Amino acid sequence: GVGGESREVTLSLHSVHNVEHAPNESYFGMATNHRIEAELPVTSERPARFAVDLDTVLSVRIFLHTRGAPPAKDRLVGQLSIPVREVLDTCGPGIYQMWFLLQTAAPYDVSNRAELVERFRSSMHSVSSDLHGSRICLSLLEASAQPATWGRTESEKERATYYTPAYVSHVQHLQLTRAYFDHVDREFDGDSGSLGDWNIPKAPAEVLALQQELDEVTEEANRRIESGNQAIIELKAELKHLRDVEAPAALAERSAAEARLEVARRRSDELQRAGAAGGGPGAPPGAVTGVAESELEKLRQELLVLTNQKAALLKLVQNVYGGPHGATPGAAAPAAGSDPIADLSAVAGGALGGARKRAGGAVGEDIAADPEPRLLPDPRELLGNTAPLPPL
Repeated sequence: GVGGESREVTLSLHSVHNVEHAPNESYFGMATNHRIEAELPVTSERPARFAVDLDTVLSVRIFLHTRGAPPAKDRLVGQLSIPVREVLDTCGPGIYQMWFLLQTAAPYDVSNRAELVERFRSSMHSVSSDLHGSRICLSLLEASAQPATWGRTESEKERATYYTPAYVSHVQHLQLTRAYFDHVDREFDGDSGSLGDWNIPKAPAEVLALQQELDEVTEEANRRIESGNQAIIELKAELKHLRDVEAPAALAERSAAEARLEVARRRSDELQRAGAAGGGPGAPPGAVTGVAESELEKLRQELLVLTNQKAALLKLVQNVYGGPHGATPGAAAPAAGSDPIADLSAVAGGALGGARKRAGGAVGEDIAADPEPRLLPDPRELLGNTAPLPPL
């Protein structure tokens, strides 16, 4: 946990040992985080859920219930208080199936933090030295933890998360096993005559076999502990590399990408606004503005006028100078009494007033006196003939 960060945890009561009880009595626990008014029942099948932070103290009391008796007759046999901050310091991110000596039943007092921590440490570390004391087996883990999957996960980081709780629990059970064997050895070597009470095999070969098995288990446990420690060292080195090397580079790359994205967004907005306005500065290639459309339409009109002028000029020249044999078959004859030059000037519409200059100035008086500008020169200027044109 971090500071005042609150997390949901589950408290499970797995077993109770060395508590004197009648055959018709069964045990159960009642737990509290000293923030709720009512205590919550807790067993191995029904864990209790609490919201805790670093300053929370969880407490559990053990009761014996006589079958068929009212709850008021339940008997209190002991209690245990668990400071969350001390759990993180000694067991890692949780408690996994560990034994604790029960403390004498008394009203809860969580105000004296130092005394509370000292009683908790004594309950945890004195189990192997007091084999006959009343004790309970507890688990305290985050609600999201799934101990059944710890050995099957492929992620080294997930395995390392609860490595410390499992390791501390393993060491405690190993110490208890050694303590029980030492106790058996003392009973076996003594003259108290209590071997029958312990039901210990008298054959030394079986004792040696058990000792050898214990040594093998111890060796395997140490090997796994060393392997786990090596994995933790490698993970810490990887974490340091990620924090010191890869993380700054990734942050810089992200900042550069965000800057490029912002530039691209601004460019996109400009292009969209330009497209909505019909082009202009910054418009994409191929965009047709309103001005360009009007210019295109004007060019189309001029092309149409020039096409009509060309057709009319060709028709007039063929009718006037082609003669009976040079006329285009099917061409319509000009109307009687019409002037071909006047018709040509009318079709031209006076769009090109510079015809006189292109003809080199050799024009007749009747053409020079024409007040209307002409598109094409007079045919007589081109032929160099000032004689009147033959009548049609």
